[in-house]
Amino acid sequence: MSNFIKWTYENRLQISIDLAAGSVSGIANCISSHPLDTVKVRMQMSNDGVLSTFKNILKNEGTYGFYKGMSFPILSIPITNAIVFSVYEFWKSFFIGNSNKQLTYFQTAFCGSIAGSSAAFFSCPIELTKCKLQMQSNEKIYKNPIDCIKQIYKKEGFKSLFRGMYVTQQREILGYSAQFAMYELIKDFLCNLSQKSEPSTFNLLISGGLAGVSCWTIGYPQDTIKTILQCQKPTDQGNYKVKFYDGGFLDCLRKKIISEGLGSIWKGYSVCILRSFYANAIGFYAYELARENITLYYSIY
Repeated sequence: MSNFIKWTYENRLQISIDLAAGSVSGIANCISSHPLDTVKVRMQMSNDGVLSTFKNILKNEGTYGFYKGMSFPILSIPITNAIVFSVYEFWKSFFIGNSNKQLTYFQTAFCGSIAGSSAAFFSCPIELTKCKLQMQSNEKIYKNPIDCIKQIYKKEGFKSLFRGMYVTQQREILGYSAQFAMYELIKDFLCNLSQKSEPSTFNLLISGGLAGVSCWTIGYPQDTIKTILQCQKPTDQGNYKVKFYDGGFLDCLRKKIISEGLGSIWKGYSVCILRSFYANAIGFYAYELARENITLYYSIY
């Protein structure tokens, strides 16, 4: 009985550490990446290039335009990131327990996919609200994130807050499985290259950055379709055939490629990759640093 109590306490403690460290990582990632995320979303919904999109936002909306829709993510993304990292660490312990064994990269990808799927239930309505606010230029329909949620709920119903859930699940499952597997792969490779058992700061930053690139590369077409489905107006929602299993994803993807070509689903990719590298480098480093310091704090007190 005492062993069971000890086990549950240790695991609750570890989960609380992962939640706290994940929250720190989420805040760091959100603050550093939001301006370029706004540029990405605008590009996905238009035919403008990087520079013209950047200039239009700066000219018509000022510096504030790059931070539209940030208030809701800055409050909610720490929760989402905390869920991702805690679920990931939980499933890691499922495979290896309290041993010092290392997961295979396939197991790491599997843990990442479950973490991503769990996060999608929170990230879908967050992304919906963020994208709606980011697309506001001169015409201001929504006052703030709460007003945006209220209006969507009032006009379209509760389930509309989860528009794009199917494609969000795709993006998160594929993206996080690639992200965590790549993070561990690059980190191990750099440790072997430097012949050091513990990763350096440079190692963590490069591993986190390349993990972010792999995450967004494998999930970018899904992200483009998600943006289209979430940003469409209520009057446009009949444009795509919504089947019970895909939420309009397949029809939207087909029409996008037919009308604008295969390259259209990669609009904004260059901006996204730049953002994903530095934001995830910062995010992973913040996570590792916070986790180490929080663990040290608990061990002392």
